[in-house]
Parts: sequence; structure tokens; C-alpha cells
Amino acid sequence: MAKIFPTFYQLPQLVLCLVSVLLPLTVSTDAWAEDLLVPDDFFSIEEALEEAVDGDTVIVYPGVYYERIVMKEGVNLVSFDGDGGNDPVDGPGMKKVLRRTLRTIIDGSEIEEPGYLISFPKDTTASMRVDGFTFQNMPKYVSGVNLFIMEIRGCSPVVENNIFTGNPNWGAILSTGLGVGMGPALDTMAKPLIKNNVIYNNYSLGIGNATNSAAHIIDNEIFDNEYSAPGEADRVAPAIGIREKGRPIIENNICYRNGTGVGAINFDSTEEPLIIRGNTFFNNRRAGIGLLGIGSLNTNAKAIIENNTIYGNLAAGIRCIKSDNIVIRYNTIFANRKSGISLWNVDKTVIEDNEIYGNLTAGIRLLDVAAGTVQRNNIYQNVTAGIDCIGWEK
Repeated sequence: MAKIFPTFYQLPQLVLCLVSVLLPLTVSTDAWAEDLLVPDDFFSIEEALEEAVDGDTVIVYPGVYYERIVMKEGVNLVSFDGDGGNDPVDGPGMKKVLRRTLRTIIDGSEIEEPGYLISFPKDTTASMRVDGFTFQNMPKYVSGVNLFIMEIRGCSPVVENNIFTGNPNWGAILSTGLGVGMGPALDTMAKPLIKNNVIYNNYSLGIGNATNSAAHIIDNEIFDNEYSAPGEADRVAPAIGIREKGRPIIENNICYRNGTGVGAINFDSTEEPLIIRGNTFFNNRRAGIGLLGIGSLNTNAKAIIENNTIYGNLAAGIRCIKSDNIVIRYNTIFANRKSGISLWNVDKTVIEDNEIYGNLTAGIRLLDVAAGTVQRNNIYQNVTAGIDCIGWEK
């Protein structure tokens, strides 16, 4: 049989066929990713992270690790899930936690030099994940530096299924797009996913969001974070704090026995609203939600507060001061020690479709609110008034 060779005009078509056959053989970098085991392959987490490259996962077996963690760009840090590691068990609060979270501990008690217990590389969009650890016991540093347990600056890791506790210096998690010392803005927005963590018994706030934080904070339990030093009774440590132009999405969290559930100071203008949705805030020392704006003219600081359950707080359920546009809808607000909703010096508000009852002063209190719509609310059994308007202007 005669052999058939391609003609000159057939060669380009043949090359295309070869390319199409070879393309599926192209291997992504994920295919080369490795699992690095601690302590089987590496004695410490630090040694494993130094060896890891983009796409690798450091898997940590049960134990207590007395070391500071500096994450590496593109690397995941996960606790070992074998031997029932993903079974839900009783945690320190109301939520169930994973067994592997309780048995895999990063302890800072022996680290003398001040610093974050765990931090991430800055100004990067690389995928990273920290999943299933207890971070605990930072020492009290004499330097007085306000150090969080976890630092997230200008990056967007996934932080899930962890416990953060025992920081006498400051709070648990910092999310920000600012540089070192809250200085000039980094180029990269901080967009971490902070999910299903338990944060408790820290000296200050649970999760802090500064400018250029667009964190998604969802399904966390945050409790007993509060200033405890003598003379600090009037300071308020929020479960979730916001400064200036920080705009996290806050949803489905349980926050109790903190200074406030969500607290914002110097709440400033951006295009995006602050969204607080589907949370439960109860038995906090001040408000369930407290927003304090900077009070400047012609700003556009907006908040949408919807579908929350807010009760038993020692001040108002929702308290907003010097803010521009506040939408409050579909919430259940009851048995707070002051007003259910208290708005002071707010330019515009919509309050609709809320259930507001049993609060120890007014159901809704409006003081110097320039314009507002209050409609379709069920307001009953509040002690002083259903709706109390002071300094109202049509």
C-alpha cells in the first residue's frame, strides 16, 4: 500500500490537529500542588511554610504548636481532618465546632517578641486559606502595641472553622487595606472571607475592619470581647468594628456579651453601603448596632440594616448618630434597655416592616432627623412611646 504524505497545503491543517490533541495535555500548576505534613515531613509549621510554594497545602496533625505563623502567598494551612476531624462537637460557646479545630492549637504564650500570632502577605490577590485551628494565649506585651491575633492587610484569604481567644493586647482579627501602622492605603482591597469562626474572651474587639476592608463576615460566633482594665468601663469593644470607609458585609453572625454587636466610628462616605443582615445581637453592654459618623456635610455614608434579631442589649437595639442614609427593615427588635431604634442627627432614613416591642423607652426615637419614612412597623408594649420624634423637620 502506498504511503500518504501531506501536501504543502495540508500542513497547516495537520499542525492544528496536533495542537488540538496536545492542548488537553497541558497541566495547570494546581496539578503540581503538594501536601506538606506537620510534624511527619516537617518538625514545625514554620519549616513547612518556608518549603511550600504556590498551590501547596500545609496539613497540620493534632497537637499544640508554640510558634508564630507567617503565611506564604498562595499557600493553604489546614488542620488534619482524619479520625473524625470534621465531626461537629461542643465548642466554647453556643455553636458546634469541628473536632479538628479543638485538637490543633497554635499557642502564643511562649513568643516573647511582640507581633501578630498569624499574618498574611500584603498587597496580593493570591488564594490562601486558614482552616481549622485554635489560636490562643498571646502574652501581654509590655510595649503596649495594639496587636490582633490575626493580621489581614491588602489580601483576601479564606479564614474558616477557627477559634480565636485569649489575646490580652487587643482583638482577634484585623481586616484592612491600610499599610503598616494604619498608614497609606495599599493597592489591593482586603476582601477576606471570614466564616464559621468562634471569637471570644479577647481584650478588645472581635473583628476589626478599617478603610479598604470589604470582608465578608458570615456565620461567626463572637462573645465576651470587652475592655477589662480598671477605669475602662465607658469604652466599648464591638464584636465587629468598622472605621471610616470600611465596608464589610456582615451576615448571619451571633454576637453577645460584647461592648456592642456591630460598632462603627468615624463612619465615612463611600459608594457602597454598610450591609448588616440576618444577624443575632443580644445582651451586649451597649447597643446591638451602634454607628457613629464623622458628621461632615455632603457625605454619603449609608447603611442597610435588615433581617436581624436584636434584643436584651443594655442600651438601644440600633443607635445611629451623625449618619447620612440609614435603611432599617425586616428586623425584630425587643427587650432592649433603651429605645428599640434611636437615630440622632441622621439626614435620611427609611424604617419599615420591623417588629419592635417591649423596649424600656420608645420603640423608635428620632432626634433631628431631616427626612424619613416610617411605615408598616409593628410597634407595641414599649414603655414610654411607640414613636418619639424630637426636632423633626418635614
